[in-house]
Amino acid sequence: MVATSLTGTLFMPIAAFAQSQLEQTTQTAQAPNDGFALGDRQFQFDIGAQALSGALLAYSRVSGIDVVFDGSLPEGVMSTALSAEMTAASALNLILSGSGLSWVAVNATTVSIIRSDTMLEQETVTVPVTVTSHQQSAGYNGVPDSVYDTPGSVAVITQESMRKAPVREAREIFNQVAGVDISNDARDPGLTVNVRGQQEMGRVNVNIDGARQNYNQLTHGTTSRVYIDPALLAEVEIEKSNLTQNGGAGSSAGIVTMRTLNTQDILDDGEDWGGKINISHGNNSYDFAGDASVGARISPKLDIAAAVSRKAIGNYGPGSNNPGLFTTGNGKYYDRDSSRPEYTFLRQTSGLLKANIYLSEDQELNLGYVGSMSDYAKTNDVTNLYADFNETQVHTLTAKHNWDPESELINLDTGVYWTRTDNHQFRPARYTASGTVSTSSFDNDYTLDTFGADIANKSNFELDPVFDGTSELSFDYGTELFEDKAKTTSELGDEGGYGAAYQVEGSTPGGQRDVYGAYLTTTYGWNDLFTIHGGLRADRYSLTGDTFWCETQASSGNLCEDGGTPLDVDLSQNKVSPSFGASISPFKGIQFYANYRENLRAPTVQEALLGGDHIGNVGVPFYSNANLKAEESTTSEIGVNFKFNDVLRKGDGFRAKVSYYRSVIDNYTTIAYVPQPTLSGTTTAPVINTSPKTAAAIVNLTDPVYINGTELELSYDAGRYYLGGTFTLNDMDLEGNYNPFVLDTAYSQYANQTYTNIIPLGQETIGAPIYGASDQLYGIYSMPRRKITLDGGLRFWDRDLVLGMRATFVTPQNNFGSSNASSIVGQYFKYRVFDFYSSYQINDHVSLSFAVNNMLDEAYVQGSGGTYSAAPGRTAILSFSGNF
Repeated sequence: MVATSLTGTLFMPIAAFAQSQLEQTTQTAQAPNDGFALGDRQFQFDIGAQALSGALLAYSRVSGIDVVFDGSLPEGVMSTALSAEMTAASALNLILSGSGLSWVAVNATTVSIIRSDTMLEQETVTVPVTVTSHQQSAGYNGVPDSVYDTPGSVAVITQESMRKAPVREAREIFNQVAGVDISNDARDPGLTVNVRGQQEMGRVNVNIDGARQNYNQLTHGTTSRVYIDPALLAEVEIEKSNLTQNGGAGSSAGIVTMRTLNTQDILDDGEDWGGKINISHGNNSYDFAGDASVGARISPKLDIAAAVSRKAIGNYGPGSNNPGLFTTGNGKYYDRDSSRPEYTFLRQTSGLLKANIYLSEDQELNLGYVGSMSDYAKTNDVTNLYADFNETQVHTLTAKHNWDPESELINLDTGVYWTRTDNHQFRPARYTASGTVSTSSFDNDYTLDTFGADIANKSNFELDPVFDGTSELSFDYGTELFEDKAKTTSELGDEGGYGAAYQVEGSTPGGQRDVYGAYLTTTYGWNDLFTIHGGLRADRYSLTGDTFWCETQASSGNLCEDGGTPLDVDLSQNKVSPSFGASISPFKGIQFYANYRENLRAPTVQEALLGGDHIGNVGVPFYSNANLKAEESTTSEIGVNFKFNDVLRKGDGFRAKVSYYRSVIDNYTTIAYVPQPTLSGTTTAPVINTSPKTAAAIVNLTDPVYINGTELELSYDAGRYYLGGTFTLNDMDLEGNYNPFVLDTAYSQYANQTYTNIIPLGQETIGAPIYGASDQLYGIYSMPRRKITLDGGLRFWDRDLVLGMRATFVTPQNNFGSSNASSIVGQYFKYRVFDFYSSYQINDHVSLSFAVNNMLDEAYVQGSGGTYSAAPGRTAILSFSGNF
């Protein structure tokens, strides 16, 4: 049996291991006196406990060592789990430990598996061998080496990185990732993740344990939000290249998978039960954050895990230095004093429960629940005068099954999930300067249920050698579907002011969306030197719902309060999208790659069914676009991975990823001002004067949107000290024209122009078109033009004491789409932030950490859009961590 050999790395002594390590010690007695040796090359093994024959097959694929079975293997014997970097001989020793089997080297590339008593008869010398294996993660903030073996853009946020310094909000854990930004401010615990300049409305599939989080709610600022407590997270993976997989349906920019804690994250190897606890307290209204997690291995067939978290933070103070924050689309300047960060309290309770059932040697069932409840208030205007009080509940249920028998043709994953996000919002009544009620209070409920299922399989085929090199062909294929059901209800208070329930229910409309996707990817690899892949994905969506459109002019007879004109929306579209790429590793430790893909981004319920009227008697109705199209995008990238050991000193490690990408998006979808069909004005002789009235709608840009960027992530770790960082350069062209006539109805001849006629003089004046150009767009948000992060530190006393610093330098670009008449943020100011963190491991069970975030007390606005308040100023936090 012949398998491909994977590129290895040199053995690293424990004193120089980067940021995470795993030690396993076993006793074996297998040292054949045969005169042959398997070599001292190191391989990265990741072989789970399984039937011995399957483990030996996996071993052969990784090491390239042919394994010959002498007779038949004993039934029911399980291998020892192995996840480490070591030599082929040491790995084989560990796999066979406790099995009663041994091995002899037939030659330098072939071994024979025999019984231990047979080995003694062959005059072998039996000596004890101690195998100590280590899993190295020399990447930035403990990123695993698999990231630097992937021929594409992928990033991982480790638990080590998330625990380095306590965070006030979940958005802060993304600060150190190249090509990723968060658009929400600290008044809303929800996340709006921007990947390579694209965000919201499903462009980025943000999921919890594979369950999509598709919630949308219209406000000033961003609309898409994901609610997660970072205390429950074990790891976050951001896929930016490969969308030809489950999770890519309806998306165009990336897949962000937030994996929550499970048994293996809580218990050490060999533990039957145990737990962890973390408690934090600080100044600047960082009142309390605490979490506890427990796990238990009930039997070889079952293990469980549970966790609970509580956070209570108050209204913080912003930074005092460099107080300028932003200007709006109409040019007004705001600083830390004119944009007050009030109403920034949060009371959040979260928890999870997991069960892993091992049905057989090759089947596993994983069940999970993750939930949270967040009480907070936020304002939706630049001046922060009006607060809305929210209670947001999120419930996510997942069930996953894996079947991995002793066959290269089957590694089958199936899953189902359900997520509900429900936000109960109370909007207090608003008053005029004289004390009268201008807008009555609202009591709103926004609910989105998402149901989903997926199935995926991987098949591998080992081919005949080509030019003395091993070759392998693999097929990845699967299908997925999900359904969104949105519902909004509103009750109006009786304070006597203006207001109507349809304003809330139309701006965040109810409706149903169904999205389907299927994919097939074929990959060919030769001798660990060259890979090429090609794939197809087929996507389809359908969207239905009821809405209406109306006008604000009494003369039209089509008033919003009278119900307007009913409008039934029924949209659907399908597309087959290709993808392909290649990689080559001409030198050890260097991998070049190139990728190309196309995608269909399905519109959301919110985009397709927007209706009603702007709250507050503003006189701007919302129109559904009867001809809305799905976005179609192409993304190409080139990049290189670096992975070197023993660079400057024995045991150090250098890791880096560099990539350049370019995305072109047709039918880019955003909100814009549009005309109402009927004109308003005067017809009193001798002057006739008419002008369009304003509405708002979701539109497709008729011009392509271009996004170009460069990403860099690098890390050097020498054990006692480490240094890493990221660099993101992003150039976005988000300006474009659009068709302002979105309704399938008759428009006045001058619906988009002003018209003046002085009858006695015969003087007519017709103005230029008002709507349809980029100066009437709003709600488009762009990630910073340039972002640089640095992270370095020192380790003392066998790594028990760690002292580190982080720095972030941000240069924003224009938030294209803030119209000249808009109060939405138009230009952020650049900023820099420095953080200090430290930790001390008192003993095997207790550690303390101390961090100071925003050490220089900088005033700044974080995010890509929809942010009106300054970020928190200098905050010192002390944390206690323990395990039992």
